[in-house]
Amino acid sequence: MTVLTCLPQGLCSWNYTVTADDCDVIAFMELGSMTGQGKITLGSKHYDINHIWLSGEWQLELDGSAIATAVRPNPLTRLFEISDDSQALILKASTPFSRLFVIEHNDTVIGTIQPVHAMTRRATVDCSSSIRRPVQVFLFWLTVLVWEQSQRQQNSTAFLNNAATGG
Repeated sequence: MTVLTCLPQGLCSWNYTVTADDCDVIAFMELGSMTGQGKITLGSKHYDINHIWLSGEWQLELDGSAIATAVRPNPLTRLFEISDDSQALILKASTPFSRLFVIEHNDTVIGTIQPVHAMTRRATVDCSSSIRRPVQVFLFWLTVLVWEQSQRQQNSTAFLNNAATGG
């Protein structure tokens, strides 16, 4: 099993520094604010995450070639189907309201992604080492995308509620 520790780069940041097994920094992850795009720097390699506009598809690319694809079949669910050249994975929320995500391969849970505790953006990725490291960080990036969208939706709802009540 591989354990990644993911630390936000600032108090309100959705960009992360990723370490492996509480040791050296192995990656930096950027979430493009409201664009659904991003970047991952893993060692000396720079990966782009591109969102196919008006679709539920993201591609993890290295030098312009897709190395993994994630599809969100239904925008109302928190589930992604991920494929790379070696395996097909499912990334999904463990329950409808939980921030815990599970990684499945052939209906078997082979990993989890979760916050360290309820009041933080710090997180851990604990998954099978059969998942290549760039894909592990990509899975975390997809999870952060969902967390950020949920936070944005909660903030919008709170703003509208306050506006409606004059608060």
